[in-house]
Amino acid sequence: MSQEKEYQTLSSPSVTAAPSFAARVAAVNLFPAEQRIVTQLLGIPHYEIGIITSSDLSQRSGASRSSIDRLSRKLGYPGLKEMRKALLAENVPDDPLATASQGDDNDLDGQIASRVMSAVALRAQAMARILSASTTLTDLIPALATARNILLLGAGESAAVCQVLYMRLVRLGLPVRFCEEYHTQVTLASLLNEQDLALVVSHSGSTPPTLWAARCASQHGARLALVTGTASSALSRLADLTVLLPTSPGLPGSAEVLDRVIGCAFAEVLFQCLAARHPEWLNLSVRIDDVFAEKRR
Repeated sequence: MSQEKEYQTLSSPSVTAAPSFAARVAAVNLFPAEQRIVTQLLGIPHYEIGIITSSDLSQRSGASRSSIDRLSRKLGYPGLKEMRKALLAENVPDDPLATASQGDDNDLDGQIASRVMSAVALRAQAMARILSASTTLTDLIPALATARNILLLGAGESAAVCQVLYMRLVRLGLPVRFCEEYHTQVTLASLLNEQDLALVVSHSGSTPPTLWAARCASQHGARLALVTGTASSALSRLADLTVLLPTSPGLPGSAEVLDRVIGCAFAEVLFQCLAARHPEWLNLSVRIDDVFAEKRR
């Protein structure tokens, strides 16, 4: 054998690399419970993948342990243990929180700022992985583009996300409505029909006034899209489409706030996706910018 052929033999292994977790997910059809499990696995911090148990994953995703076993086999893994190992072996970004506390011990404020911003970054990275591995975004964009009316529903901190969604979607000329007062939300929900879409934002998935308005919308035939931080809830059982926000490392009292930050970023994802599919709509946003620019002169 020549040196060249010998080199080619040594440098060209015959073993094909195993497909990635995301590739395996994309190659199969998942039941809703299995999709929730995948969303949880993609959303949790890297360090937590190695220690999460079947019982904990079941509780977080609202899926049974048998569904976890079925998903593992469907993706080509003997069980959850092997599925976790595969995820850990892939190039998941390192957890910035591991180094956030290094540095000057007296710089407490700086360390806290680093921890908060690192938590936001972790969630943003996890959200990107979730959206890439799911068809939810692909389904939601045309639903928004073709709806006769879009009604935003949310209360408390979730209402802040609704306000950002409203400001971004209305700039594209979409027929979107939002009013924070929940009696008005219920009233508007009662006027919807099967041509309309209710986009619901709720961290818990069980906020009473939001649930009331969502039920009214559903009873009158409107489609429901839910943005939430809870996999299994009254609203998730009602929704036609669910965008599950990722979990994050524990920061005291931060879960709802980080949901709001990622929810606002998700509003920008929707804006950019719609603008990419309908470039003519972007002209309306430019027109609005020109109006405000002229006012500032």
